[in-house]
Amino acid sequence: MFRVDAQKSELSRGMNRSYKAVGIMVLFLVVLNLRAETVMDMLTPGCAMRHAVFPFYRQPDLKLSTVVRVEKACLDYEHNGFFHIGLLPVGALEGVTIEICDPGSAADSFEQMQRWLDAGGGRRVELRQVKFLFSTNSLEAGTVRCGAGQRWELRDGVRLVSGGHETRAQRATFQISGREAGQVILRQTPQVTNSFLGLPGRREP
Repeated sequence: MFRVDAQKSELSRGMNRSYKAVGIMVLFLVVLNLRAETVMDMLTPGCAMRHAVFPFYRQPDLKLSTVVRVEKACLDYEHNGFFHIGLLPVGALEGVTIEICDPGSAADSFEQMQRWLDAGGGRRVELRQVKFLFSTNSLEAGTVRCGAGQRWELRDGVRLVSGGHETRAQRATFQISGREAGQVILRQTPQVTNSFLGLPGRREP
């Protein structure tokens, strides 16, 4: 009897901790929205954020457009060989999944993400172990560099699955703005251009 009661008590405590964690995360998302903070604003040395979910909505009807899931976010520093360069901080988001729910508002969603990531202005954000999802398509990269501009740089191994076909390259670019938002250019020979959001790709000489 004692063992059963102890298990129930432990289960109850675990559920309470889960509810508190969910409540804290909801409060965190509300505060984030009200204060319009960026990733770099949230990150401080020695602290990490884990298992966070960030929804982005289409304007003005607030339809869910994109969901970003992050396993871990922390403040890191640029590497020079085996050494960290402490004067050059990098916002590191690890285990990132970007699920695109509404391709029609993809450009707007990426624009929101670009502001949220605060890419540019001398501050750099790097996504690690990244996966983009849309319908049955997937795009994976070891590292994504988010700088100022209209493209993100995909590095350290890129894998694209689109229309049932798989293509791999060491590097690629991902268009985040304009009419070609979602376009992927795989840096290989021959070069492959593919609209990740469903349009047919083409091979360039």
